[in-house]
Amino acid sequence: MKTSHKKALAILMFIALVSIVNFFFPFILDSNRHLILLGLVLVILYLLLGIDIKGKSNNRLIIRDILIYITFYYLLIYLLGLLTGFVRTIYSYTISNLVINIIPSILTIFGVELIRNQLINKTNKKKIIVVLSCIVFILFEISINFQYYNLTIKDEIYLFIGLLVASSISKNILMTVIAMKTDYLPAVVYRLLIETLDFVVLIQPDLGPYLNSVVAIMLPILTAIMLINMGKKVKDTPEKVKKGSKFYIVLVIILSILVLLNSGLLKFQTLVIGSQSMLPMIDKGDVVLIERLNKEEKDKVKLGEILVYRYDNKIICHRVVKVSKRDNGTFYKTKGDNNDQDDKIVLSRKEVMGKVIYRIKYIGLPSVWLNELFN
Repeated sequence: MKTSHKKALAILMFIALVSIVNFFFPFILDSNRHLILLGLVLVILYLLLGIDIKGKSNNRLIIRDILIYITFYYLLIYLLGLLTGFVRTIYSYTISNLVINIIPSILTIFGVELIRNQLINKTNKKKIIVVLSCIVFILFEISINFQYYNLTIKDEIYLFIGLLVASSISKNILMTVIAMKTDYLPAVVYRLLIETLDFVVLIQPDLGPYLNSVVAIMLPILTAIMLINMGKKVKDTPEKVKKGSKFYIVLVIILSILVLLNSGLLKFQTLVIGSQSMLPMIDKGDVVLIERLNKEEKDKVKLGEILVYRYDNKIICHRVVKVSKRDNGTFYKTKGDNNDQDDKIVLSRKEVMGKVIYRIKYIGLPSVWLNELFN
């Protein structure tokens, strides 16, 4: 192994070691102390390998494409906000907001991406350095942010996995792809536009944690795929380019439909079944397609249909065994096919979400296993 490779490995191991220690002693990188670590690493990098910040010729092309992707991204989520509503962020237009939030974020982004790019390119894109740099910076990001999640609470664990761990993995994959194609500037531009906008634009779509985590995971992955294929366009025939473009368009459409079906924004919604109360028709781990019902449709629910309703902070999927028409509305009694007794609650229209119209066997099992793991 070349001396430059060993030096790069030593720098990565140093960052990884400090990040791991910080999990046990969070004060090490707390309160923006991670900026001291990044500054120290930059000094070590300069002394061992040197730092070359000269821009590459393809910078403008990649930055242009990144700007196009991010523009479409913001158009999409703000249009989606017309359906979900908007919320105000916790930040404000004050000097303290600038000093406490924006400046440290900018310095972190510049430091991480400059270090990543120099390590990868100073070692001629050595595979072990490329892979380890991606893993180490995932570890570093999780290490400096995990303290903001209360991991003794189940819901916080889901947020930790979706909003931090999974999104950090996808983002660092994209940053690694950019580092291999050009210098650090396009990566900095991407991260500044995505990670600092909340400090400046104080109104954002109320997408909720689920959609926010899906977007945070999918945007970097789709951007990375597009950037990778951008380099192949010269070699590929027009037929291959056209075929590849169609594939990614179809992929985006399918993923978008899946996300929307899980979000509850559409007339139809999917739900993973977590119990065996509806055996033998619906098993644990099955996914059911729900038709969301309006007020008039709820009054037309028939005996024997399978309703989905909210009760005691849970979503339950049981069959209607009794329908009662009263002056103040329609009420329903339900029962799980595999249960001995009827459900205790008498449902009004308010509790009813919709009815089951289709079932897909077993594809929700991974979600059930994950839920049981953290319970």
